[in-house]
Amino acid sequence: MIRHPRRRRRPIWLIVLMVAVGTVALFGIGFGLSLLIRGDNEPVADGTVAGSAAAVPQPCITTMITPAEVLPRTSKITINVYNATKRSGLATSTADVLHTRGFLIKEVGNDPEEQKVTGVAEIRYGPKGEAGAQLLGFYLPGAELVPIDRKKKLVDVVIGKQFTEVLGDAKVAAAMASPSPSASGAGCSSSLASAPATVAPTAAAASAAPAPSMSPEAVVSPSAG
Repeated sequence: MIRHPRRRRRPIWLIVLMVAVGTVALFGIGFGLSLLIRGDNEPVADGTVAGSAAAVPQPCITTMITPAEVLPRTSKITINVYNATKRSGLATSTADVLHTRGFLIKEVGNDPEEQKVTGVAEIRYGPKGEAGAQLLGFYLPGAELVPIDRKKKLVDVVIGKQFTEVLGDAKVAAAMASPSPSASGAGCSSSLASAPATVAPTAAAASAAPAPSMSPEAVVSPSAG
């Protein structure tokens, strides 16, 4: 009878060590693969994402707005009316007509600055009175808007040599119903965003507006003396 040599059993500690090494190796391989998969799905760098977002054009919206929508009512505007001509009583008569249009009258008299106003009129205003000055521009077409250093909303109307009349309500309403473009939005340039929505009409544009015969406009043109 032939006896085969007995196989020597491996020590238990060796088996445990091999299992532990194998487990660590499998964990390392799995962790490395997960990092590779996540790296393929995520953005390459934060700067790339920020750059792509910044590259998206911002909107600049242009809408049509009428002066009647944004300008205040005449009853909200307080004005001084001054005469810069040699025609006596011109400031008083003009103030009376502007009062019938709804404006609040504070002072009436000769121009305290004694300036020569060769045009229709000067409308002097501070930053807070800009809207009121624009509104007055529709009643005095051809008048020059003159910004001054003033903190109040008070507006000065200084009548000049070429003044003939205060425009009637019907023509003013027709002129203020004409829309003009107004740009707004983050994508607008600074010049577009800061441009005023309304502009006082020229004399030709205002006088071209139709006026119904049932509402004639008042004419202020007193003679000297």
